[in-house]
Amino acid sequence: MSDATTILVDTDLERDDAAAAATSLYLHLVGDGTISPLPIGDEETRFRVLDERLVADTGIRAIGLHASGHRWHEDGNGGARLVDGGRENGIFCRYDGGFVIRCPECRETLAPGDEGSEALEEALAVWCDAPDSAYVACPSCATWTPLHLWRSPANDFAVGHFAITLYGAHLKGLARDGDEHAATALRQRLGDIAGDYTVVFAKA
Repeated sequence: MSDATTILVDTDLERDDAAAAATSLYLHLVGDGTISPLPIGDEETRFRVLDERLVADTGIRAIGLHASGHRWHEDGNGGARLVDGGRENGIFCRYDGGFVIRCPECRETLAPGDEGSEALEEALAVWCDAPDSAYVACPSCATWTPLHLWRSPANDFAVGHFAITLYGAHLKGLARDGDEHAATALRQRLGDIAGDYTVVFAKA
C-alpha cells in the first residue's frame, strides 16, 4: 500500500455529531459494497476498499473514518462500531510537523516556530480538550479567530471532528474546488455533497 493519503476534513461539524456522521457513512459504504465491514490496522484503523473499480480509478485501497474522541471496535457480528476513547483528536496534517496556515482575515501565513506562533501552538494544545476555546491570534493583524477557520494554502493542515482518510494516493483533483467531474463524484460518494470538506495531503 502506498503511504500517500488524502484526508477530507469537515471543519464545521460539532464534536457531539461526529460519531453519528462517521457511523452513517460507514453503514452507507458497507451497504453499497465500497468497503469491508471489518476494520484493519492497529495504529490507524481503516477499512479495505472492496470496489475494484474505485481502486483502479483512484488508487484508494482503504478508507479511514475519524470521529474525535472515538475509536472503531469489532461488534462481534461481522461489523464494527464506534466506541468512546482512542487517540482521535481532530488534528490532521502532514505528520512530519511542518505545515503553513493562512489567517482568515488578512491572509498572512503562519507556521509553528515562526515569530508570533505561540498562539497557534497554544491553540493546538487547547483544541484537543476544549475545541470551542481554540483561537489563534494572527501576529500580522492581531485578530483572534477560531483555529478551525484557518486554512492551509498547501493543503497540509486542518482541524475538524469528522474526517475521511483515503489511503493510497494524493488525489489532487479534490483540491481544485470540485471542478473535476471525477472529484465531484467521489466527494458525493463520501457524503461531501456540497464539496465543503477541507483537503489535506499527508503520509500514512
